[in-house]
Amino acid sequence: MINVNHLIKMLCLFLFTVASYGFYNAYLPITDPVESNYVLSAITMLKHNSWISPMIYDNVWYDKPPLTYWVLMITYKLFGISDFTSRIPNTLIAGISVSFIYHIVYRIKQSIPIAMASAILLMSTLQFWYISHAVITDGFLFFFSLATFGYAYLALEHHDRSAMVKAYAATGFAIITKGPIGLLLPGLILLLFTFVKALQSKDTKCKVLLQEWRILFNPLGILVCLLIASPWYIAMYNIHGIDFILGFLGLHNVDRALVSEHPKFDVWYYYLIIVPIALLPWTPILISKLRKLDWHHSFNQLSALWFFIIILFYSLVATKYLTYTFPAIIPCIIWTGEQLVSVLHNRFSDRKSSSAFIKLVLTSYIIFNLIFLVATFFDSSLTPTPLIISSIVCLGSYIIITRKKTITKSTIMYLILPILCIYSAITITVPPILTSQSGIQFKPYLQKDIPTYIYGTYYTSLVYYTDTMPTQVFVDTKDDPRWTKGKNLMPTITKQELLNNSKNLNKAIVIVPNKYDRDFITTEIYQQSKKIGQTKSGKIYQLH
Repeated sequence: MINVNHLIKMLCLFLFTVASYGFYNAYLPITDPVESNYVLSAITMLKHNSWISPMIYDNVWYDKPPLTYWVLMITYKLFGISDFTSRIPNTLIAGISVSFIYHIVYRIKQSIPIAMASAILLMSTLQFWYISHAVITDGFLFFFSLATFGYAYLALEHHDRSAMVKAYAATGFAIITKGPIGLLLPGLILLLFTFVKALQSKDTKCKVLLQEWRILFNPLGILVCLLIASPWYIAMYNIHGIDFILGFLGLHNVDRALVSEHPKFDVWYYYLIIVPIALLPWTPILISKLRKLDWHHSFNQLSALWFFIIILFYSLVATKYLTYTFPAIIPCIIWTGEQLVSVLHNRFSDRKSSSAFIKLVLTSYIIFNLIFLVATFFDSSLTPTPLIISSIVCLGSYIIITRKKTITKSTIMYLILPILCIYSAITITVPPILTSQSGIQFKPYLQKDIPTYIYGTYYTSLVYYTDTMPTQVFVDTKDDPRWTKGKNLMPTITKQELLNNSKNLNKAIVIVPNKYDRDFITTEIYQQSKKIGQTKSGKIYQLH
């Protein structure tokens, strides 16, 4: 029987998240190098009516499976192409994830307060807020990972075969969102979890393990997963053959794991720094929960396996990104939700300790806000006003909590309001930073029917904003050549080729990012050009 109150809570969480996350999205430009790839791929696929083969720069490419592109394509078909519509899919999946974590935590914990706290904490966690505003695949992967985690636990804990079918369905969608990793990591974690359950059982270990495997390797679930995930892979192989295997499974999966795409980030402690920051401002609450966690409980055991194996796997993988370990925060959010409810219900020894704990949370808000506020004073393009206002709100909440003698249900409002103000203030403040990471800053200097060259790198967003395709001037690089060959599908030219053709390129525009300015001024091309403009990120020259 459908619980109407349960559905109403989920709908309210969805609408609240979508409204707050959609705020100011129309003023957030598409950035390089990641967002612009997804946006331009969807536009290129629409242009060529290519719903199977991902494309960019009018070429097929094998970077990611198609689900994110499909959602963007449908959005563009319905609402047109713009910065705002480009962010609609991730805004919607953020709302779905927040409402769904309420549902799945309620199913697992049988507690409305813990379910609601987990939803609110997820919505207000830094990494979730950041990724849900970005045009990338990770928001979708997070939702499907959450469904796999929750339903698989319910299936194994309660021998619920229907829940395992749902977990496999979610895994199928994860595979066409991010690739084989959508199956490999959850599969490894759940397999290890069945071994842990068997080892702890008082019955015959092998008998218990076989019982767990009967649930885990659900034939209907496996079939559902295959029906969802395999058609695209089969179609791509039939169309592109070995090129698909070498490009998608080879370069963009195996090689990415073995050869770092960005060597400077390939350090073992990378995610040990990222994860505590990702969970701000709730990291102190999580730490306090971990100190008193019951590791004998099956949920905590699966959660620990889920967290540590994901972190360990990506720490060993050569290519590292901020977003790779995003699904690892799922159990952290639920643990933090349990701890927050414990505090608000005064389950500590006395009310005084509960008040002190909430003051600690508000203090972390203030520090969190001040970090962003201080940053505005080092960049003249940023206005500190929104963050000053949010600082006042944080201080006001702190003063109110300090003066209150008891902890009541209204206390939660003094925890929610400041964090909403902080994120709203950040959203209003960041557009100049995003503009400096986007090709839109160079748009005023481009001229119709005059060729444009980008020295040393590429701004894919320029293709999106101007509907023209600049040429990348390739310079010497220390990057592994397989990445250069596999990812540079845009028009390219060498420095020498540009110099040789310079006499035929009168008035051609050359965009030189600051990173490559010293290299550019040593070339003969520089001697044959004049500077016609400058932005925060680079200079614009014109050949003469």
